[in-house]
Amino acid sequence: MQKLQDLKDKYPDIDVNLDGGSDSYQEGLPIVERDPVAVIIKHPENETYLIAHWKKNDWKGFLTGGVEEGDTVEDTVRKEIQEETGYIHVAKVVPFEFVSHGLFFHPVKNENRLAHYHLVFAELYNLEQVEVTEEEKSIAEFIWIPKDEVLQTLRRNDMKSLWRHYLETC
Repeated sequence: MQKLQDLKDKYPDIDVNLDGGSDSYQEGLPIVERDPVAVIIKHPENETYLIAHWKKNDWKGFLTGGVEEGDTVEDTVRKEIQEETGYIHVAKVVPFEFVSHGLFFHPVKNENRLAHYHLVFAELYNLEQVEVTEEEKSIAEFIWIPKDEVLQTLRRNDMKSLWRHYLETC
C-alpha cells in the first residue's frame, strides 16, 4: 500500500484533502490511481465557465472523467459533457500538456483516489441539451460562473492550479 509521505515526495504539488469533510482522504484505505481529464468548459456566448457542485460533499470543480480504453481524449470529453451536463454540441476540444494531482476520498466510489488530472479546454457551440440520468443528477449540479469568480469558487488546489495554467496560456 502506498504511503502518504511517499506520494508527497513523488508529487510535491499534490493536493491532499485533509479538511475533515466527507471527501477527506481516509487513512488505511487503498489508494486507486486514475488519469482523468478535467475539462474547463466555456459558455458559447459569454465569459462564464461551467463548474460542478457535488451534492454529497462541498467539492466544486471542473467536469472530470476517465478515458476509457479505445477512446481518445476528445471522445471522452464529448461523452462526459453530454452524460454529466446534457450539453450535446461541443465546438472545440483542446488538450493541454498540464497535469495536477489530487488525493481524496471519493464518496460515490467509496475509495481513496489519487487523480492525475489532465487539463482539457472545451467550448460549447450552443446550449442545446438532452436530459441527464437521475444518477448523474444525484451526483452534481453544474453552474455557470463568471470568469473572474472561478478561482474563488473552486474548492481544491488541484482544480485551482488547472485554472491558473489555463489563464496563463490562453
